[in-house]
Amino acid sequence: MKKNGSKYMKIKISTETGEVVKIKDEKGVDATEVSAEELEEVQQNPNTDQIATILHAHSSPGCIYVVIRGWAKKICY
Repeated sequence: MKKNGSKYMKIKISTETGEVVKIKDEKGVDATEVSAEELEEVQQNPNTDQIATILHAHSSPGCIYVVIRGWAKKICY
């Protein structure tokens, strides 16, 4: 029987540092950290799509930008 994958993720970002604190799926399961080599392999695969980018701009105020497939949101602190 095939196990269904996650459809959603929850990303917790520190508003003080702009760093990602934790990532969980909709069931509360932590994301798995990967090595730099594994990440490079995935990025080089022609079947891989980049669907999200998280950017931190440290200015006054500091803002975190989340861009997912052209949909963009800004969180400032």
